[in-house]
Amino acid sequence: MMRRKVNEIIGQIPAWANAKDIQIDSLEGLTNTNYLVVVDDERFVLRVAGENTIRLGITRELEIEALLAASEAGIGPQVVHFILPEGHMVTRYIDGRHWTLDEYRKRSNIQRIVETLKRLHTLPQIKATFSPFCRVDEYAKQASALGVPFPQDFDKFQQKMTVIKKDQARDTYPWERFCHNDLFCVNVLDNGDVRFVDWEFAGVGDIYFDLATLFYAYDSADTLPPELGEYLLECYFGEVSATNWKRLEGMKYMLMFFSAMWGMLQYGLQMEGFVRIIEGFDFMEYAAVTFEEMRRTF
Repeated sequence: MMRRKVNEIIGQIPAWANAKDIQIDSLEGLTNTNYLVVVDDERFVLRVAGENTIRLGITRELEIEALLAASEAGIGPQVVHFILPEGHMVTRYIDGRHWTLDEYRKRSNIQRIVETLKRLHTLPQIKATFSPFCRVDEYAKQASALGVPFPQDFDKFQQKMTVIKKDQARDTYPWERFCHNDLFCVNVLDNGDVRFVDWEFAGVGDIYFDLATLFYAYDSADTLPPELGEYLLECYFGEVSATNWKRLEGMKYMLMFFSAMWGMLQYGLQMEGFVRIIEGFDFMEYAAVTFEEMRRTF
């Protein structure tokens, strides 16, 4: 069934109409289904958009706008073709690699990834917006309607979120910029330059949310030891203040809260048959582990 769909999408790519040889291999993906497509010895990535992604706040038209801007700036992959409103997309394959955790912790690589992030944050603003506060509220509303069980202390998580939102509102630094909002290690590639992939959540948002993802990039609050965390902030801001740390801690909390609610909503959608089952990945377990880490860390 899926391979037939892939072949139908490939048939809609004008540049491949006269291809002599097309080879297809599966790649990893949670929300979407991804494929490495080799067309006459050229490599591409075909993203078959997942169903009902609008429930996660993903708007394909806005995603394409963000990716095109990032691609033009040399930060994201080159867009070859996209199909709307479905959101299927072909990008040129980036012949790069993901860093190991030890490589990520090298100061030279921290400096490189921060330089790329600062370039992104200086790009003109786009139509899409991203607020972890709004996403958490919306995900919670949907998960509740789907009958997903919530943690007994969920109100405490919400109370802390309110405090963090007030801290954000008091910040006079120009923190609203074009952000990626999903810079986990799987979305960072090194091909000589540091490149970012997977722009579904991209939008104008809080730069500290992007910075928080760099601190949590390997699904762990201790991705960076304190001295490297200090160095990352120095690379970004120059001089690091107590306000920088306070805002960062707030967004680290919001990143984990957003991630936990993403897992809960995905679980609810999966149980209702709105999204496919991912073999070997339990969304509810992911949410529970994240909530527990929030309790322990904060």
